[in-house]
Amino acid sequence: MSWNSRLLIYKFKALATHLGISVVLVAIALWLMLYRWFPAPLFHTDGGGIGLKLIVLVDLVLGPLLTFVVFNPGKTRRALAVDFITIAVLQLGAYFYGLHNIHAVRVQAVAYYEGAFHTVTPEFLAEQEIASDGWDALGARAPYLVDTREPANADELAGAGSYELISGLEPYQLHFLYQPYAKVAKQHASRGWSLSALDQQQPQVASAARQWLDGKGLSPEALRFFRVEGYFERAVLVIDADGRWLGGFAADLPVYRPAPSPKT
Repeated sequence: MSWNSRLLIYKFKALATHLGISVVLVAIALWLMLYRWFPAPLFHTDGGGIGLKLIVLVDLVLGPLLTFVVFNPGKTRRALAVDFITIAVLQLGAYFYGLHNIHAVRVQAVAYYEGAFHTVTPEFLAEQEIASDGWDALGARAPYLVDTREPANADELAGAGSYELISGLEPYQLHFLYQPYAKVAKQHASRGWSLSALDQQQPQVASAARQWLDGKGLSPEALRFFRVEGYFERAVLVIDADGRWLGGFAADLPVYRPAPSPKT
């Protein structure tokens, strides 16, 4: 076997080792995105796939490819160590920078307003004065499923008007109007689709709902299906009778037309 052939084998072994480590890093990023920052169906609605592609490009392509290019068993240990450390610093730096940017645009809240849920990312909440324990009453962790209530007094009404005028924020992006969705779930249940209503009004969405339900052991009669308006796409959120978020799925929905909730 020629030296070139042996060198190629060594390079592929180094690439495979690096690729295995990179797969672990990508799996960690995917877990964070799917179960913490963009749980279903938010991965679809708010561009989780875009962030994942960047992570994959850096960790499954760029890093292992650099290892393949620079690795040579004929180099001294010192030279190899310098090469690997340089690649590791570049890859990990890009990896954590990517995770930081994805975390910055994660979905912090999914807020019900005028007949639909809307995703809210931290950028819309950054300038609001939210107490350190301001999220505790809304759930265990983000993303929080909330309802956007009407302003309770003149100060809240003025505050909502000021945020809209100065920052262009919609009511569903205002933390001080949030309350746990479970608190009003029964009032809003009629605003969501039942499975039978989907059969009549949105047959394609009903088919997707049945696929989502398959094997889950859930009773369709106890569920309501709500549209979710995300930054990039729209989808369907599945909520039970107690107002708990069970998951969701991508769906081809018509253009959103606000339907004001009845006043209580």
